[in-house]
Amino acid sequence: MKDQMDTLLENFERQTAQLRDAQAAAAETTAQVTSPDGLVRATIDAGGSLAKLEFAPTTFERTTPAQLATTVQTLVRQGSLQVKQKIADLMAPITEGLPDLADLVEGAPSLAGLVPRIPDFVEQEAPAPRPESFEDGGSILRNDQPTPPPPMPAPKPAPKRVRPPRDDDEEPPSSWMTRGD
Repeated sequence: MKDQMDTLLENFERQTAQLRDAQAAAAETTAQVTSPDGLVRATIDAGGSLAKLEFAPTTFERTTPAQLATTVQTLVRQGSLQVKQKIADLMAPITEGLPDLADLVEGAPSLAGLVPRIPDFVEQEAPAPRPESFEDGGSILRNDQPTPPPPMPAPKPAPKRVRPPRDDDEEPPSSWMTRGD
């Protein structure tokens, strides 16, 4: 029993060190993807976010804004999938071969179904472009919405209340807050 516990403890320490190394490597993982025409290059960070976007000097002469937007979206999607797959590949050796709780403790429930399988991240088909692009709709400066009604005029200020002049001979009014002296 002691030998089995020592073996389990050694495996645990080894896997903990592997996990720490894999987490550090995963935090530094990036993907760099380039469009097929070479006009756009995107760098995606470990969180799947766009970290850097670069355009070739002739990009704006050789493509339209709608095509450029689609290219950037596609590159970000591809780069995100690449980063996810790299991180999944880093974590796979750690999760493989883990003993189940039922194997370690007699009568304990199996936890195998609770740990999700690391999926393969494959590229899905890009969504269809929106039917109304800037180019199809004309100028991006055009305003198709009706003109809003003119703003309401500001309300007139209420007249100031003027106090009547106070007579110095008059006694101040008695208040319920005083003792009644």
